Amino acid sequence: MNRKIKIALLAAAALLLTLFLLRGPIMRVVVNSRIKSVNKELSLDISYKKLSVSGLAGVRIDSLTITPLGKEELMRASKIVVRLNAFKLLLLRPDITKLELSGTRISFIKRDSTSNFEFLYKTTTGSTSDIKPENRTDAAVSYSRLAERFYSLFLDILPSTATISDFEIQYINGDYNLSIKLPESSIKRDTYSATIITDENGFRETLRASGKLDDSGRSLSTQIHSENGSKFSVPFLEFRWGARVQFDTLSFNVKATENKEGISFSGEGLADGLTIFHTNLSPEDVILDKGHISYRINTGNNYFELDSSSVITVNKLSFSPFVRAEKNSAWRFTASVTKEHFPADQLFASFPKGLFWNLEGIATEGFLSYRFFADIDMANIDSLKIHSLLRPGKFRIISPGRTDFRRINSEFEYTAYERGVPVKSFNVGPSNPNFRTLDRISPYLKMCVLQSEDGGFFYHNGFLPESIREALVTDIKERRFVRGGSTISMQLVKNVFLSRHKTLARKFEEMLIVWLVETNRLSSKDRMFEVYLNIIEWGPGIYGIREASRFYFDKEPSDLDINESIFLASIIPSPKRALRSFTPDFKLKQEEEDYYRLLAERLRVKEVISMEQEMAVRAEVSLSPAAKKAVESLYSAKTDSLLTGEPEEVFEED
Repeated sequence: MNRKIKIALLAAAALLLTLFLLRGPIMRVVVNSRIKSVNKELSLDISYKKLSVSGLAGVRIDSLTITPLGKEELMRASKIVVRLNAFKLLLLRPDITKLELSGTRISFIKRDSTSNFEFLYKTTTGSTSDIKPENRTDAAVSYSRLAERFYSLFLDILPSTATISDFEIQYINGDYNLSIKLPESSIKRDTYSATIITDENGFRETLRASGKLDDSGRSLSTQIHSENGSKFSVPFLEFRWGARVQFDTLSFNVKATENKEGISFSGEGLADGLTIFHTNLSPEDVILDKGHISYRINTGNNYFELDSSSVITVNKLSFSPFVRAEKNSAWRFTASVTKEHFPADQLFASFPKGLFWNLEGIATEGFLSYRFFADIDMANIDSLKIHSLLRPGKFRIISPGRTDFRRINSEFEYTAYERGVPVKSFNVGPSNPNFRTLDRISPYLKMCVLQSEDGGFFYHNGFLPESIREALVTDIKERRFVRGGSTISMQLVKNVFLSRHKTLARKFEEMLIVWLVETNRLSSKDRMFEVYLNIIEWGPGIYGIREASRFYFDKEPSDLDINESIFLASIIPSPKRALRSFTPDFKLKQEEEDYYRLLAERLRVKEVISMEQEMAVRAEVSLSPAAKKAVESLYSAKTDSLLTGEPEEVFEED
């Protein structure tokens, strides 16, 4: 038995020695076989001049090139030296301990409709996208395991020692040319430093990056700043997404730790002098002087969350949000923020410059408390819950900043916009012959507008939470903005104070201004309603109730009857389409009947009209000669478009 064991051990040793001595030829056979397979599968030409091995797990490749067939060269590297952790390699877990790159260029080139990197979008054999849906199970996906694997792989791939020289990534798309060069960078004992030179269509900038990698401690950190102390402009973003991002300094660190359900990531991030621009965010540059986050992200089998122990600081304001995304049969998102009794100026002095134009420079005193909660179950959208409450405590405005929201209390000039372009300006007050005070407007019209647009206007504080909730439900179901849930207060603020650029910032600014106006009683409800009726659009180029009543019925606003008032209220949501409510013979279309019955019932309930008057209401009005002419022109234009094949004019609704 001893003799057999000795023979087996000797045979094993001989085999290992043979494999070690022949590791070079074996490696080349394996690599060449794999290259041949990839070349065939992805239509590539991968070649190298020389492949050699050193030690137990060291590989050197000279003159490596990758070229898609019939396309321009994708990659060229003069020398690649890689050394792996031999023990982890036996466990099929690659861990790079040393890397040396020199003379490397990666070129992504797109000309017209073809590119030399389109093969990257191809599905390779055996990929997860080939798995049939019926063979996939949500239970097979563990976000905690995925996060741990990707993070571990990332740390393993980053070597503890590396030297990179003459490295360049290039992207060419038509006239656009971007080059990112690392003339020299290194990692020594898990500490790295790099010089990064970007050249975007001739605009050249230099970055310095440094930090530490700690594989055993499962952490990493980095700091990035411009070489000459000026702001660095992140390339490619404007070309691809129309966005500009600049910064003075960026830094972050992350550390992974195990928890009872999976893995958690914690650390800090800092941005100094961050500038962001995108037309969907704000029409101006948004400038954040200082932003800081101390975070903890937890992961589990079916969820990931931003822990409430995280702290986000924007200039002077700090808060601790909680955000959770959980996947069962469908995604469920929950979020909450609570911040009690904090100085009001912390909020209003911390808005990034350029985000809320009207609020810049505002000075306040007193205290605020804020609570927010949202719960969105994508499997049952109708169950959506949302709660947002900003409560004041001895709060007041010391200085209004750029815009004094009290200006609507006296005569002011109003400018109407269409598609972001000013089309008409007029005074809102006695000097304007078309201006009408509330007592000179029909009570039927006033009540119809209230019941149509905002029945609780005189009783709420500017917001109708249930309307906002219902609007969100509709928008999520339709996957687009269908409803806005706006009150008359919100519509008034949007029209009088805000730009016509439809941005995310504008919506938040609108809500803040409404809160300021309503909470501080900067204007009475009567005055707000009066201004609203005198400035809103009632049809193409028709602004204010006096112009509307004259155009449609050749009447004064005080003389409008029930039927006329219901019609005018019906067109407020889409004033550009007002004339489409009529047939060519100037009759209201049949579908208007239901709306008339609804409004008539509401007027009767509010005791504005009697039961007999309600029963007499019909979708019938008598148009003025001017309105009839406009209807004739509308249908004439429709006929012409059918004959010529030209599309009708489509109006943009706000």
